[in-house]
Amino acid sequence: MRFLLSSIIIFLSCYGSLYAENRHILILQSYNKGLVWSDNISKGIEDTLLLQQDHYEITTEYMDTKKINSKEYMNSLYKLFVLKMENQTFDAIIVADNEAVEFVLKYRNELFKNIPLVFCGIDKRDPGLDINIILNKNIPLILESKEIKVNMNFIAKTLPNLEQLYIINDYTGASVLVNHTYRNEGKKLEEKGIKVTLNLNGNLEQIKKDIKNLPKNSAVLFGSLFRDKEGRYIPYYDVNDVLNSSKVPLFSMSDSHFGKGVIGGYLLRGYDLGVESAKQVIRILQTNKKLKYNPIIVPSKWSFDCKAMEKYNINMNKIPKDAIIINLPKTFFEKHKKLVEYAFIIFPFLLISLIFAIINNYQKYKLSQKLKGQSELQEVLLNNIQNSIFWIDNQFKIKGCNNSFCKLLNLKQEEIIGKDICKVFFNLCNLQIKNNLKSLEEIEFTSDEKIFRLTSQMFLNNKGENGGVVSIITNITEKRQLEVNTQFIIQQSKLSEVGEMLSAIVHQWKNPLVELSAIAHKMMYYDKKNKLTSDDIKIFYDNIMTQTIYMSDTIDGFRDFIRPSNMPKAFNVDTGLQEVLTLLSHSLKYSHIELNYENKSKEYCFAYGYPNEFKQVVVSIINNAKDAINSAKKSNTSLKGLIKLSLYKYTDNIQLYIEDNGCGIKDEIIKQLFNPFFTTKSKGDGFGLYMAKLIIENKMHGKIKVSQILNGTRVSISIPISESIK
Repeated sequence: MRFLLSSIIIFLSCYGSLYAENRHILILQSYNKGLVWSDNISKGIEDTLLLQQDHYEITTEYMDTKKINSKEYMNSLYKLFVLKMENQTFDAIIVADNEAVEFVLKYRNELFKNIPLVFCGIDKRDPGLDINIILNKNIPLILESKEIKVNMNFIAKTLPNLEQLYIINDYTGASVLVNHTYRNEGKKLEEKGIKVTLNLNGNLEQIKKDIKNLPKNSAVLFGSLFRDKEGRYIPYYDVNDVLNSSKVPLFSMSDSHFGKGVIGGYLLRGYDLGVESAKQVIRILQTNKKLKYNPIIVPSKWSFDCKAMEKYNINMNKIPKDAIIINLPKTFFEKHKKLVEYAFIIFPFLLISLIFAIINNYQKYKLSQKLKGQSELQEVLLNNIQNSIFWIDNQFKIKGCNNSFCKLLNLKQEEIIGKDICKVFFNLCNLQIKNNLKSLEEIEFTSDEKIFRLTSQMFLNNKGENGGVVSIITNITEKRQLEVNTQFIIQQSKLSEVGEMLSAIVHQWKNPLVELSAIAHKMMYYDKKNKLTSDDIKIFYDNIMTQTIYMSDTIDGFRDFIRPSNMPKAFNVDTGLQEVLTLLSHSLKYSHIELNYENKSKEYCFAYGYPNEFKQVVVSIINNAKDAINSAKKSNTSLKGLIKLSLYKYTDNIQLYIEDNGCGIKDEIIKQLFNPFFTTKSKGDGFGLYMAKLIIENKMHGKIKVSQILNGTRVSISIPISESIK
């Protein structure tokens, strides 16, 4: 059996070989191997021909005209080709770029007579030779399109702050043909206020120096660079090293350096030229008739390197939608390919396990629902609960209650259960809030000069359906009184911060007082010397007013800090933080502590609450951070104190992070930090963080949290965003 299969495979291979023609194609390159442009053309040709049923043998010859292009060299090259062509023939020849095209046109009859030709790599706007000669000889012509104007306008549009464009091109071969276009388009950009610098002579040292010293808002457009100013060939990787040294965005006219540090642009693609040339060869060899060939223009393509764009912070949204993009970030599946493959292998086993787990959990769920219903009913009926509890069905009939509820109504359970809620609880119905029970809204009402809060929760029956509502009535009279007293506690805590604030003001006033004293002495001196003029008096007056306004602003900031906020309101958190940091800056400066603040949202951050109390919380936390840093400095005298504030704005809240590199807090202490009277300081009163929790969580309905970070502590504060100003 194995022998039979082998025989069939060998037969089919031989059969295919008999009917597949062997074609010998010559690729004549103007330049040298290793030059990416030439290599891309060859690759486009090879990839296209390899897909054909016919067998194509490819020979590539390189003329090396970027390295040497003298008349003597061309004569020698002709003699070499005479020897090469004596013992070999080709079915077709693809000729790439101007130098090779000119060579073939000159020596076609001697070297390549009667061999079909395809020319490519000639610019449609600046061909550098007479295209009509080629068309008259009916030679297929593949034209390229150097879109200099498109690229320059794209750079100006993509970089709105562009001040200078540096253009690199040399004077070799086809490069020199387009230099006038660079000059003309450069003048148009300069009319728009963009400075254009041209380096068109291959001065490599000057290019290195210029790129290194380009100002910040600059860009580079690279055309080609093959020879230096002395006529010596510049290796490809030397050019690439120079381009990679650019600290400003770098664009290109072709894909020669694409993927090696160049952002991209509207690029000539050698590969596309090669593909189109190969298609023309296939068309010639498969068609016996002589056809009329019209020039084919291979357009440039938008091509960009994602990694290079990230390097220069260029937004991907600014590039055309149909652009070719390389070096995109890997997707999750690309990063975890093996993991995904293993997941597909074990997925059937997981699915079976999941089905069994669902069945098992469903049975447990039914049982737990029954137990939960019984448990809820038993807990509700516990008569040792001081709060009044009752529950009703969906028709507002009372199904049960506890003794506290009976005492509240001064009725027995027999007189309550089974009755409509409004028949026994007159206060509830008089407030016209009966229907709020089903919507589970919180209700507050007054009875016998006491304040009560009613909260409700739906319960499920034995079938897991809505069985009605359980309501709890809580006497909150004392709590309301406590809330009234909370402001006094906050003000008392604020007094502990006043000493620090006064110390900061003393430091802030020292410099203006010294300045005022100096001005007074100077005025007296001028007066004694009879040199005091009206201009001097105006200058002295301006200086005195500047200092006094500064001192007045300092006192106003202190006064705003100590004044309580009576009513909640919308306030700008960023502005409040700036005011606090102004007051504390000198205190931290004299403690040798650096203070960094950044509004990450880069916009207004309006919260709803009590602005002065919020500033009080921030002052308390920063003072705690200062104490922690000073404590850490006792064991590490070289420590550089740092307090960092970061402000973020999200859809529903504003988040503030306050971090320090102090001595840190142990986990067991963090759990007790917000308890009243708890402190780790020898002279502390334990009110600072307790007060902060009251303000942030009770008064402003936010959240405050303390956690450890590497080499320090972080305090996170979250407060609701103002609905009226988002």
